[in-house]
Amino acid sequence: MESSENKKCYVCGSCEIENTGYSLRDDESIKVLRCKRCSLVFLSSFEHINKDFYKDGKMHSGNFDHKKWLEASYNDDRRRLMMLKKTIKGKKILDFGCGAGGFLMMAEDYASRVAGIEKQESMRTFFSENNIEVFDNSDEIQDKFDVITMFHVLEHLPDPKSVIKELLEKLENDGCLIIEVPNEDDALLSLYGCKKFADFTHWSCHLYSFNKKTLKRLLENTGAKINYIKPVQRYGIANHLYWLIRGEKGGHNVWKKLDNPILNFFYKNFLKLISKTDTLVVSISKKA
Repeated sequence: MESSENKKCYVCGSCEIENTGYSLRDDESIKVLRCKRCSLVFLSSFEHINKDFYKDGKMHSGNFDHKKWLEASYNDDRRRLMMLKKTIKGKKILDFGCGAGGFLMMAEDYASRVAGIEKQESMRTFFSENNIEVFDNSDEIQDKFDVITMFHVLEHLPDPKSVIKELLEKLENDGCLIIEVPNEDDALLSLYGCKKFADFTHWSCHLYSFNKKTLKRLLENTGAKINYIKPVQRYGIANHLYWLIRGEKGGHNVWKKLDNPILNFFYKNFLKLISKTDTLVVSISKKA
């Protein structure tokens, strides 16, 4: 029987693959690999992600609270709104993998129309009760949108290039697709070498982990025009020091006095300057 292990890089096609030595926080049987040629990080197998995985809510182990999900994503939803409010003003927007719908509900005050795509069936009642227009997949959509967003979704997809191409077809000719992903060049990984963080941040639902170089190359392979790739730092100095000293998440909630706006301003901008942020945001559009 042929092995299901990934032996070729999805981005550059190289078979020069090495084991990073990282562990997954939820599945020790899957290895975290790296392409020696282009540096793409990816899992040794995608076999666990079947067609119903996200539909059945398995990313949340099949059990989660809608309200807590909204509360947990509030700060990121707000940050994204502030980042994009000028871009979406008066526009038709579609959020691919809209999750609990927090960003869409905030965007309603700015956009002319908001809609989402979300596979998780257990969210259907919530969307209906809150009058959020949500589709199961892009095939159901006949319209074109001015702005399509994809926040921390690309890394979950076994074939991200195909999905990007599908979404570009749903864009108006002058529209843009905004993608946000975790950054494999995160300071905790590439600067501080925090093994505890590495073994936490890599998990079975993150099939790929991109840095600026591999994300750029992936997007170029789709034929899209890249408008920009921007570094964004979500977490501050308290979070990082807690990982380095205690080896645990949530330091910004524990060491609240250290989670200081002034300290974080300088620290986050320093990480942007040296390209070691935890997040990358990219804008792409159709080529003329």
